[in-house]
Amino acid sequence: MPERGALVAVLIMERPLCVNCISEKSGMTTAETDALLTRIEGAVSLTRNRDRCRACGVPSEVYWMSRRD
Repeated sequence: MPERGALVAVLIMERPLCVNCISEKSGMTTAETDALLTRIEGAVSLTRNRDRCRACGVPSEVYWMSRRD
Protein backbone atom coordinates (compact mmCIF):
# COMPACT_ATOMS: atom_id res chain seq x y z
CA MET A 1 0.00 0.00 0.00
CA PRO A 2 2.92 2.49 0.32
CA GLU A 3 3.00 2.78 -3.47
CA ARG A 4 -0.66 3.80 -3.53
CA GLY A 5 -0.06 6.32 -0.78
CA ALA A 6 2.77 7.85 -2.78
CA LEU A 7 0.60 7.94 -5.92
CA VAL A 8 -2.23 9.71 -4.08
CA ALA A 9 0.24 12.17 -2.54
CA VAL A 10 1.56 13.06 -6.00
CA LEU A 11 -1.97 13.45 -7.37
CA ILE A 12 -3.04 15.90 -4.68
CA MET A 13 0.20 17.86 -4.37
CA GLU A 14 -1.03 21.46 -4.64
CA ARG A 15 -3.95 20.41 -6.86
CA PRO A 16 -7.28 19.99 -5.07
CA LEU A 17 -9.08 16.83 -6.22
CA CYS A 18 -12.32 15.18 -5.12
CA VAL A 19 -12.40 11.58 -3.90
CA ASN A 20 -13.98 10.38 -7.15
CA CYS A 21 -11.18 11.85 -9.28
CA ILE A 22 -8.48 10.58 -6.93
CA SER A 23 -10.07 7.12 -7.11
CA GLU A 24 -10.31 7.19 -10.89
CA LYS A 25 -6.73 8.35 -11.38
CA SER A 26 -5.28 5.93 -8.82
CA GLY A 27 -7.30 2.86 -9.82
CA MET A 28 -8.73 2.41 -6.31
CA THR A 29 -12.31 2.32 -5.13
CA THR A 30 -13.70 5.37 -3.36
CA ALA A 31 -13.73 3.40 -0.09
CA GLU A 32 -10.04 2.51 -0.49
CA THR A 33 -9.26 6.12 -1.37
CA ASP A 34 -11.16 7.44 1.65
CA ALA A 35 -9.30 5.06 3.98
CA LEU A 36 -5.96 5.99 2.45
CA LEU A 37 -6.66 9.72 2.74
CA THR A 38 -7.42 9.21 6.43
CA ARG A 39 -4.07 7.46 6.87
CA ILE A 40 -2.21 10.14 4.92
CA GLU A 41 -3.92 12.86 6.97
CA GLY A 42 -2.38 11.39 10.12
CA ALA A 43 1.12 11.58 8.68
CA VAL A 44 1.32 14.82 6.68
CA SER A 45 -0.42 18.17 6.39
CA LEU A 46 -3.46 17.35 4.29
CA THR A 47 -6.03 20.05 3.56
CA ARG A 48 -9.66 19.12 3.13
CA ASN A 49 -12.09 21.82 2.09
CA ARG A 50 -15.21 22.46 0.04
CA ASP A 51 -13.98 23.78 -3.31
CA ARG A 52 -14.00 22.99 -7.03
CA CYS A 53 -12.18 19.83 -8.05
CA ARG A 54 -9.38 20.77 -10.45
CA ALA A 55 -9.90 17.63 -12.53
CA CYS A 56 -13.68 17.40 -13.02
CA GLY A 57 -14.71 20.93 -12.01
CA VAL A 58 -17.47 19.77 -9.66
CA PRO A 59 -17.82 21.71 -6.40
CA SER A 60 -17.33 19.14 -3.62
CA GLU A 61 -15.04 18.22 -0.77
CA VAL A 62 -11.50 18.23 -2.16
CA TYR A 63 -8.12 17.19 -0.77
CA TRP A 64 -4.64 18.55 -1.38
CA MET A 65 -1.20 18.87 0.14
CA SER A 66 0.90 22.00 -0.02
CA ARG A 67 4.64 21.83 -0.43
CA ARG A 68 6.63 23.68 2.15
CA ASP A 69 9.42 25.79 0.76
